[in-house]
Amino acid sequence: MSKRKIHRIGHSPYWPICNHNNGLMKLTQDNSLVTCKKCQKILIATRFSDYWDRRELTLADIQQIISDEFQPSGREKGVRLLNNWLSSYIKLTEETEPPPLFHLWTAITIVGAMMGRKCMVKLGPELFFPNLYTVLIGPPGVRKGTAIKYGSDILSEVQNITMAPDAVTKEQLIGEFETVKDEKNINGNMFIHSSLFIIAPELVVFIKENDHERLGYLCQLYDNLEKFEYKTKTSQNFYITKPGLWILGATTPNWIEIAMKQLGVGGGMTSRTIFVFASKKGRHIPVTKMKPFDPVLRSKLITDLGSIRQMAGQFTVTPEADNVYSEWYEGRYRETGIDDSRFASYWERYPSMVIKVAMIMAASKREDYTIYPSDIVNSIRVFEAIHPGMPHAFGAMGYNVLGSQTEMLRNLLRERKQLYRHEILRIMRMHISEWDYLRIKNTLIAERFCERGVCKEKGDEYLTCIEKADTENQTDSGVDTEIT
Repeated sequence: MSKRKIHRIGHSPYWPICNHNNGLMKLTQDNSLVTCKKCQKILIATRFSDYWDRRELTLADIQQIISDEFQPSGREKGVRLLNNWLSSYIKLTEETEPPPLFHLWTAITIVGAMMGRKCMVKLGPELFFPNLYTVLIGPPGVRKGTAIKYGSDILSEVQNITMAPDAVTKEQLIGEFETVKDEKNINGNMFIHSSLFIIAPELVVFIKENDHERLGYLCQLYDNLEKFEYKTKTSQNFYITKPGLWILGATTPNWIEIAMKQLGVGGGMTSRTIFVFASKKGRHIPVTKMKPFDPVLRSKLITDLGSIRQMAGQFTVTPEADNVYSEWYEGRYRETGIDDSRFASYWERYPSMVIKVAMIMAASKREDYTIYPSDIVNSIRVFEAIHPGMPHAFGAMGYNVLGSQTEMLRNLLRERKQLYRHEILRIMRMHISEWDYLRIKNTLIAERFCERGVCKEKGDEYLTCIEKADTENQTDSGVDTEIT
């Protein structure tokens, strides 16, 4: 990590982007954004990912990410009962066990699905829709399915909602698209579309092992085709007009590693899927101590979700929001990345996903069909919150023959902090030989993940995890807290 200055805003480090960001620079805070005093450009005041690496996000972190700071004055709320659907949903579920990021991305995906393909934004020659493929990933017991259940229960109480079952054949899925076919009057023109939402608490039920055909047409449906053509068993050609597909699923890294090898090495679905990883539950609460959901807040969430579902039309991007997005795209986006080659294709699609989620951020708060700078900033924030954990989503999936064993030892050292060689060989005796241990050890030391020491009394070497210490040293170095 470079030794550039990190400017603090409030209590959290941010990473302003500007050509004049050399050495010490005084910044002025302007409605949650930052302006360079030299060139007067609006800079994105979004946290840098290293701050959250190896640390589970709290509810306070999530609320700050989607905060209501810098809301445009006189915005058109329409008939909304809540100022911010996403933050209200987080408030509703705060006394539950699933990780906050699971609640957040469940809510984001649900709002996008309610907007459907009838909501769009045109930027240059490109037309964007808020369709998302979101997969919650974590070990068994981390409450992935619970997070989805809370969201789907609210969704099921919105009137006239049709969701596809997760166990469907291709022919049945086509039939579901026909069922949800809808017409909307947008600016005097009839807009025909078929927007479908699939909730798969167990993704293996929806996508079978090495199901290449299904992954192929899921990639097609993500790309917002004008029409999706298909042929029946009787050789008749049919097509679906303007199909839109949303997926909210959950699985474990182990299942992806074993059953979906073509997905884990940078395939087409990887670039189109948002993987949200958590290693443990957000909270540990006995079910007897859990409070029931606030019925008033829950009722308001259902009502406002119905209002979001009625939205139909083209969003516009304010010039200020355009500048914020352009500054990010030309600066920070090019300077950062996920430190894993398996996500290279995802990183290319990431900017378009920022636009999609910015639309969702806007629709969750307003009905003026306008994307403001704060919507762009909050969209980038929610992605930067999940990027540090994304590589763990695939476990040891890759081409390295010792990749799985390397990840096992990496996780052991993260948990135990320090292990002797004889302990490692005993714990992993069914997975590695002493020769394998030497190769894995040298790899982790070269990565500066751990360091080697020798205990003369025991006559054995030991490995100490230094990953977290390195991250903290990098974060604290060169910090400037001056804000004017």
